[in-house]
Amino acid sequence: MKRITRISALVLAGVSANVLAEGTSPWLPIPGQLSVSVGYADQSGDSAYIGTQELDIDQITGGGADEFERETSTIALSYGLSDSLALDAVVSYAEVDSGRADSDRGLGDSLLGLSWRVSDEYVQTQLPTITLRVGAILKGNYNGARLASIGKDANALEFAAIIGKSFTPWLSLSAQAGVQDYDDDVPTYYFYELGAHFTPAPGWSIGLGYAEKEGDTDLDIGEPGFSPARFQEVAEERSMVKASVGYGFGNQGIALLFSQVVDGRNTVEDDSLGFSYTYAF
Repeated sequence: MKRITRISALVLAGVSANVLAEGTSPWLPIPGQLSVSVGYADQSGDSAYIGTQELDIDQITGGGADEFERETSTIALSYGLSDSLALDAVVSYAEVDSGRADSDRGLGDSLLGLSWRVSDEYVQTQLPTITLRVGAILKGNYNGARLASIGKDANALEFAAIIGKSFTPWLSLSAQAGVQDYDDDVPTYYFYELGAHFTPAPGWSIGLGYAEKEGDTDLDIGEPGFSPARFQEVAEERSMVKASVGYGFGNQGIALLFSQVVDGRNTVEDDSLGFSYTYAF
C-alpha cells in the first residue's frame, strides 16, 4: 500500500503543479516526505466569451491580436506532516501575450495550503478518503485591470472538501467542491471537479476530469457599469475537461497534462498543454 500511495502522490503532485487551487488530491503524501515539482503549461485560444457570446479574438481586439496565449512556469512543494496533515505551496511565473492589444509578464499568484485527512479508506474501509483543505492565495506583482491580466490581482482564502475512493487496484474516483473568497472588489468564486484515475500498469496513471468555476456577480464585459479598471470584477465562468498521463518510478514522477475550456463567460476559450517533473525526498 505504501508503494501505491507514494506513486499516486508523486503523479498527482505533478498534475496539481500547473493549477493554483482546484485539482488538489484527497490522498496525502507519506508523513515526512517532501515532494518538489516543476511544471510548465502553454495555454492558447483564438476565441473568447464576451458575456456568454463567443467571438474571435481579432474581433474583440479590433485586429490587434488573433490569439491569446499564456505560458506559466511553476514550482510546487508538498510535505506530509503526519498521517492526516500535509502542507503545500505553489509559486508561479507567467507571460501573457495578446499581440498588439496587450501583454504582461511577472510573478503570478502564490498558494499556501494545509490539508487535513478526516477519513482514510485504508483504515476505515467502509468509508472513502475525505480531506478538508484551507489555503491562502497571495497575489503576484502584476496589474489585474487589463486585458492581459495574469490573475485577479487580489488575495484570497480558499476552503475545499475533497473525497476519493479506490474501488480496484486500477480504478479510483474523486470529487471536490470549494470556495475562493477574494478581498477588494473581486467576486467570490465557487468551484467543483470530478475525476477518474486509472492505473493500467505498474507506475502508470491516467486521469480524466471535468471542472466548473464561477463567480457570484453579474457584471459582463462591455455591459453598463463595466470599464477596463473592473476586469477583475467581471462574472468569469469556466467549464473544462481535463486529461493527464503520468509515470512514477522510484521517488520520481513525470506527467503530461491537457485541458480544454468547453463553455464559459467573460473568459478565453483556450486549451492548455503542460508537463511536470516531481522528485520526492
